[in-house]
Amino acid sequence: MKTTRQQNILEIIGARRVATQQQLARELRRRGIEATQSSISRDIVELGLTKLQGRYTAPQAAFAGSPVVAVDTAGDNLIVIKTVIGQASATALAIDRAGISEIVGTVAGDDTLMVAVKDLDAQRAAIKQITRLFAPVTVEAAAPRRQPSTSRPQSNGARRRSARSSARLR
Repeated sequence: MKTTRQQNILEIIGARRVATQQQLARELRRRGIEATQSSISRDIVELGLTKLQGRYTAPQAAFAGSPVVAVDTAGDNLIVIKTVIGQASATALAIDRAGISEIVGTVAGDDTLMVAVKDLDAQRAAIKQITRLFAPVTVEAAAPRRQPSTSRPQSNGARRRSARSSARLR
């Protein structure tokens, strides 16, 4: 039952945009699977789902187009990251430079790196932050927001801040 429910959750989030656990419960019900909010919440944690740009995503789907191939756990204090061959060191360096406070350290080989964390809660938080770090920016997220036509001209400081924000999105 649990395996079937979790497989359906992965299929649902792969097929459509799901932003809440309530939406996920409705989609499961449509498939004939009854699930409580607490079981869905546990499934989300066990599957390693993260919210990216307002929707649930599986870690592997989030990394499409990046050097990261897969993320897994080994106990409560380790995260194992598989990368494209030759990219583990660069990936570890990017993680180290991100300054994720839950991470104690990284060790990289050729296509695998180990990330040591303090505990289970730190592991979950670090996986979410690593996902955000390596998830490609979608066109939707990178699209500039339109300014209302009745707005005042921006000051030089506001224009500089806006330019810096745009540069970070590229």
